[in-house]
Amino acid sequence: MRDQSIDIYKGLLIFLVVFGHFLERFLGWQNELGKMLLQSIYLVHMPAFIFISGYLFKDQKISKKIQYFLSLLIPFQLLYVLLDHYYGGYLSSKWLWQPYWLLWYLWAMLAWVILTRLLKITAYPVLLSFLLSLFIGLSPINNYILSIGRIFNFLPFFMLGHIYGQRIFTQLKQLPYAIVWVSGLLIAIVIFIQYLPLKSYWLYGSFSYQQMHVAPLQGMLQRSGYLGLSLLSLLSMYVLIQRLPQFFEKLGQNSLAIYLWHGLILLWLSHVLHLSESPLAKLGIALFGSMLICSICMLPIFNQSIQKISQVFLLFFTKLRFGKTTD
Repeated sequence: MRDQSIDIYKGLLIFLVVFGHFLERFLGWQNELGKMLLQSIYLVHMPAFIFISGYLFKDQKISKKIQYFLSLLIPFQLLYVLLDHYYGGYLSSKWLWQPYWLLWYLWAMLAWVILTRLLKITAYPVLLSFLLSLFIGLSPINNYILSIGRIFNFLPFFMLGHIYGQRIFTQLKQLPYAIVWVSGLLIAIVIFIQYLPLKSYWLYGSFSYQQMHVAPLQGMLQRSGYLGLSLLSLLSMYVLIQRLPQFFEKLGQNSLAIYLWHGLILLWLSHVLHLSESPLAKLGIALFGSMLICSICMLPIFNQSIQKISQVFLLFFTKLRFGKTTD
């Protein structure tokens, strides 16, 4: 039986993903209003999504899960790169090894599926995942390559959701006056981050400390701080989502289809729309556009299409193996 609260939460998060991408394309981080909204969104939306992904993850049939994510990553990588080539007029060889834009999440899921099994062999998987998220920043190589920075930066959320998610959500529901406490906490966090000399790349988790021009110790402390703020924010939002309308539940049930297809629509819009309106007008357009894109992409045809695409590639993988195997 599906957990309605999780679907509602996923629905809110996928809307924030689309809204954040819309804001990036049409308002940007350089605009003060855009920066205020984007840093609030990016502090929480992907950490929360990854926490829920870990919560829902079952450590079984690992090879089938890997094949499934590959069956989506490969065709959508091709679609995004070809559309980018159509508008940009050039084709970069880096897309042979680098996930395109938002597709890093599928690539990261492949890594988290494997890392979860390895970390659970240890006595302290969550602690170790946190240390890995700090230590990857010390790497002398470009952390953007193969999205290794993001994979390890967000790994603690996946592990925490996988191992303790059920217990945490249950206790949050039983917390007295939870709505009052978390509302105050979220407001305080939003106000606090507005006064930080925040750079967007800290929230993306894509670069090493050297790439961000900070000393190793300072980098680890700052990353720890952002991870902590993200954790508090995502747990607070879980308490508040119970009052959201049913629309968000339907979004959550179709979150994967929305995630994969909305980027293609935004790529197209960013090349055909050249907005010169005021920041407030752009904000209104972004809000309306996000609602419209979510409503379109949650139509059954989009979910059915990714299932068909996945089935074609899974069949191809099966033929490569000359027969089905089990874990």
